[in-house]
Amino acid sequence: MDVLADHDIVCFGPSDWWGMNPSSATHTMRRLAKTNHILYVNPVSSDLLGVRNRKGLAARILRKARSMMRIIRRVNGHLYVISPFFIPVQGNPVLDRMNNVLLRIQLGAAMLLLRFKRPLLWIENIRAADCLNWFNWRLVVYHASDKFDECCNTRNKSILRERERRISERSDVIVCASRLLYESKKGCQKNVCYLPHGVDFDLFRTAAENPEPYDGLGDAPGPIAGYFGTLTGQNDIELLEYCAASLPHIRFVFAGRVTGGDYERVRRMPNVRFLGHVPYEKIPNLCACFDVCLLPWRMSKWIEHCNPLKLFEYMASGKPIVSVPIREVRDQYSDIVAVAETREQFCRAVEAELAGGDNDRRKELRIATARRHTWECHNVRLSNIIADALSARSPA
Repeated sequence: MDVLADHDIVCFGPSDWWGMNPSSATHTMRRLAKTNHILYVNPVSSDLLGVRNRKGLAARILRKARSMMRIIRRVNGHLYVISPFFIPVQGNPVLDRMNNVLLRIQLGAAMLLLRFKRPLLWIENIRAADCLNWFNWRLVVYHASDKFDECCNTRNKSILRERERRISERSDVIVCASRLLYESKKGCQKNVCYLPHGVDFDLFRTAAENPEPYDGLGDAPGPIAGYFGTLTGQNDIELLEYCAASLPHIRFVFAGRVTGGDYERVRRMPNVRFLGHVPYEKIPNLCACFDVCLLPWRMSKWIEHCNPLKLFEYMASGKPIVSVPIREVRDQYSDIVAVAETREQFCRAVEAELAGGDNDRRKELRIATARRHTWECHNVRLSNIIADALSARSPA
């Protein structure tokens, strides 16, 4: 079949549509909205009491408040985004019940307004666990794009594990973004599949083939080791500091909001530049200016199970890549990505890739890999998975 069509879909997304660059869910829903009616639900899973590092917290609260003031907005065509009002605390039984009442009223009103009838429930935020029995869902799709029960910003991990368990058991189909997530889920039910993220291949490839100077990088000499994405305590800040100190002739460029972690010492280093938030449409041009791309996270269960969305974006640019030992990267792509176990190895790998360790064959393999995983191909595969699940639920 072609892309899924003529369905109403309620998607609980992992990131705020208005405040963050696209996640896998936003990429997918924007494309599915061409042939379906979409209601994207902005996250209602914040837990102010669970935030360990409060740096940047005020800015996050302000962004969330601005998002909630939009209430429900039409993005384009058949795509709508709702930003429900909620109390940003999890784990308190009374407040959880109040939030459920608020969410059920707002969600029900939005579906009534949009004339949704028996929509598909698409879950990429496990806060949706409480919504499983609220409405008559045609199908429940759990897109396990991360190990959500290991989220570091929620204090009560038992709640996360319980929500994740309920969703896994109730879902009609589970789509896993990494092989490690697939291995952990395949025993939950029969309909579990592995499907990695997609990529805006043409966008990144065109920028790489037609590079232009990027404002904000300055004109200092030296190659650029770069990273784009939200900067949090999950990033290995000590690794970044070690590499910048050990390789003073290399410029380290980080693009993205700092929403956690202490980056002050790294920020003060002479060969380090923080660009702040960069709009998605400018990221391909920025990536084209990098000489080597970085995947520099602190290893944890969350990171071990992930499949970074930016991996294929880096590959589409053709640039060499240095990564910490994420299972998906190490097991699937170690022939075209330099994987480092220690900070010393990471530092040496950055230097080696810039000194000629990469070659045309590896570059072309990276580009070819990304070309096979466009969002268009991704959505056709996803549509086939969902169509099969819908057929299985239909009466004979």
